[in-house]
This record gives sequence, structure tokens and C-alpha cells, in this order.
Amino acid sequence: MREQRYLVLIVLGTFFLVILNLPDSVSGFFRGAFREGIAPYQRAVVRLVDGLKGRTLPSAGVREVTRQRDVLAAEVETLRARTRQLELLKKENDELRDLLEVRRRLGYRTAACEVIARDDGYGWWQTIRLNKGRADGITDNMAVITPDGLVGKTLEVSEQTCDVLLISDRNFKVSVRFEAEGTFGILHGGGVSLRGRHSLGVVCTPLPFQVEFVRKDAEFKHGELVTTSGLGGVFPAGLIVGRVIGQSTDESGLFQRADVAPTADLARLRRVLVVLGE
Repeated sequence: MREQRYLVLIVLGTFFLVILNLPDSVSGFFRGAFREGIAPYQRAVVRLVDGLKGRTLPSAGVREVTRQRDVLAAEVETLRARTRQLELLKKENDELRDLLEVRRRLGYRTAACEVIARDDGYGWWQTIRLNKGRADGITDNMAVITPDGLVGKTLEVSEQTCDVLLISDRNFKVSVRFEAEGTFGILHGGGVSLRGRHSLGVVCTPLPFQVEFVRKDAEFKHGELVTTSGLGGVFPAGLIVGRVIGQSTDESGLFQRADVAPTADLARLRRVLVVLGE
């Protein structure tokens, strides 16, 4: 077999040598036939090379594509920033709308305020500072509310600012009413827990409120709504304070005690209403 292959190669080589040495009038015919025979294969190779060139950009094209990519990336980041800003504006708009609805529903004169500072965060005093004061009609012992409920009362008032004692402070007291059967009690803040979660502006987590001097025969359910009673003249009646989460008998055995969780998120106060009066 190997000898036959060598013989074929020798014959072909001799054939091409003979053709190349023939006169032009004779060899031209064979060269033309050879060109026609390989032309389809040459065209296929050219198309393949052109296709590969079309997919390979010159260096200038690569730089332009890179530049356009960077421009598009910058535009995407700009759009993301605008989207976040619109989300914040929507949230702010919703908060203001809720405050306006509370003002309309209460029927009281109110001053809309922003929280500009909190207490030192150590939990001895639970206070916030608002951006309005006497110049806006605010005085001491005015109720401070949000759409979610009562959050405190004004404590110290200056011309342009005021401090608010939060309902979570142990020194805070208010007469409340259990919605189901109208039972009354005195609510005071439960203080704070140093083991609570930490969040921006609030180091300590408020503990449940305590409602004392509740009638021994009073019946109230878990989740029952607790509101201000209106007694005492400081807080208007009907302001939501929280919901019942537990109950127990007083040490004297004469009264009941209830644990109440606040409905307002005291850790994220941004805008509040100070109730000025009817």
C-alpha cells in the first residue's frame, strides 16, 4: 500500500512538471481548468475570512464601544439616584398626607413639626426636640401625636423649638380608656431596655407601657385598643395609645394591671403634630 501511494505521488508530480514545461498554448488550458476547479473553494475561504473580520472591531471601534458603555453606566446610576430620591419624596408626601388627615379628623388646631434631635440615648430621659416653639403657639403640656397615635407631650418650650417627653419615659403619665367596655386606668411609660436592638438615633428599645388602677372585675382582651380618656385636660379624648398585650393582678389585689404596646413607632419619628387646642 505504501509503495502504491508513493507511486501515485511520483506520477502526479511528474504530470505537473510536464504541464509546467509545456508551451503556453498547451499549459494555459490546464491552468485554466485548475483555476476553475478550485474557484468554489477559494470563494468559500474568502467569505469565511470576511465574516471573521466583521466580528473583529478595529482598536478605534473598541475604544468607542468602551466609551459608550461608560456613558450608559453613568446614566444608569443617575437614574437609580433619581429613583431613590422619588421614593423618598413619595414617602415624605405620604407622611404629610397622613398628618393632614389626622388634623382634619381631630378637629383641633395643630402645628406640624419636624424632629430635629433626640436625647442622649442613654435611656434616662426619653425626649425629642422639634423645630417649632412659642412663636407657633406651642406651650408646655401639649399632646404630641402622629397618625399612629400619641407619642408624648411638650416639656420645655423656647421661641423656635420645644422638647417633647416621649410616652415611653417612666415619668410620663396619662389617663386612658379601654375601648371594649370603657374601663379607665392610669398609663405610664415602661422605660427602655438596654438589651434592645440598636438603631440610628435610638440606643434603647422602649418597654411595654403599664396601665395601673384598672378595676379588678374589668375584662379586656389581648389586642384591645387603648385610647386617651380626656380626663385631666392635657390630652384630648380618643387619641390612640396602644394595644393590650398582657394583664396581671396588682400586688394589693384590689386592682388589675395591663401591659400595653405602643401603636406609634417611637424609634422612627420624623414628623409629628402638636395639638394646640380646639
